[in-house]
Amino acid sequence: MRTMNDRPTPDPKVEIDSLIDALPLGERIPRRAGELAFDRAWEIRSFSMTVALHVELGFEWTDFQKELIAAVRHWESEHTDLDGWSYHERWLVAFERLAETSGWIESADLDARTEQILAQPPGADHQHAVREPVTVQPPRR
Repeated sequence: MRTMNDRPTPDPKVEIDSLIDALPLGERIPRRAGELAFDRAWEIRSFSMTVALHVELGFEWTDFQKELIAAVRHWESEHTDLDGWSYHERWLVAFERLAETSGWIESADLDARTEQILAQPPGADHQHAVREPVTVQPPRR
């Protein structure tokens, strides 16, 4: 396991790009100016978690690829056009399925945690700026 003092790989972007290049349906991956594109915070979070777990747990990238292919095929079997298509949603489905089949999380636990998160109001876990002056008192001696 890596620690904070371990030296990072010389260029992690090269490693990540090679993982992305190996993915199926590469032409459907959202890009801007040739780089991966994320429109919502959850999209980059699911991407980052998948890559991080691949690096840390060492699961085979081909296992994720198979889940991604299955997620895309399932979506395509239920839709006749691309209305509502989202590569990132298929990615998330594949990641969840891999997490379940690998034993990292039980389906019921994932569902319960998802419901818990969705029940919170937007921004519930975010800090809010305090615009009032702050007083700092010197320590008592």
